[in-house]
Amino acid sequence: MKITAYPRFQHAGSLWGPFDSRDPRNLVFSEGLEVDLRRCEFILPPAVLWCVVYPLLAKFKGTDCTLLVPENLGVCIYLKSLGLFRILQENGVDVDDRDIHERTDIQLVLPLTRFDTVSEVEDLANQASETLIESGLGAPNLRPLVSETFAELSMNAVQHANSQIGAYGLIQFYEYAHEQRFVCVVADGGIGIRKSLENNPDLRSRVPYDWVAIELATRERISGTGDRHRSIGLYGVAEDMRKASRSLIIHSGIGSMRIDEQMESRAQRTRLFPGSLASASIPS
Repeated sequence: MKITAYPRFQHAGSLWGPFDSRDPRNLVFSEGLEVDLRRCEFILPPAVLWCVVYPLLAKFKGTDCTLLVPENLGVCIYLKSLGLFRILQENGVDVDDRDIHERTDIQLVLPLTRFDTVSEVEDLANQASETLIESGLGAPNLRPLVSETFAELSMNAVQHANSQIGAYGLIQFYEYAHEQRFVCVVADGGIGIRKSLENNPDLRSRVPYDWVAIELATRERISGTGDRHRSIGLYGVAEDMRKASRSLIIHSGIGSMRIDEQMESRAQRTRLFPGSLASASIPS
């Protein structure tokens, strides 16, 4: 099976190929996989996390997996500097990144990192907090928000995902033409938001689709465990991201949603993300 990224690869919804119904989490998934990034000239962190989760899930099933790196040298260097190629190679995915060097000036607060446990999340959040202070990136009053947002999204993955490949995340500081912002992205290859909520008998009948489950998880203080005292969850992060110029993108299964200062957010149907992804954008 071949999956091709368009030149502007922003997230899983901007992929091309007949793979919507081919979920690498399924027991019957046995196809070889080729992810083709050769035409890619621009890639955002949510797309990077898809490039981790989908191939690793396929590899976990024992299939042959290849990632064809971008022909655009700048994009290729960026992906290598994030740690994408190294993580895939360490897990048996074929990546030919010969003659590609890493950059040290891409203002990474936390490179692409795997985690499985609450203690690992706490360590990574502390590491991010120390890096923010030492680097001097962004406004001092926003640095705690960045590390706390990453920690909450990561805790949600650890506590609810049941991911066979663990969870992955990164934090990057972006400087655009007229603004600066932090991007925190976390993704897993787990059961997804809908199935997690279905674990709570009181919610099972309320989540017929992935997009409905996302709306419910971000609008009410609920969880698949029924424990209302277990961190602030997606609801708490979503409320924080409704402030001016902030945003949160959530993609789980075939549902996705963007949350920002526009209070009337509505989830939609989209291409498959096999697990859950959350990407928070915070102006500095």
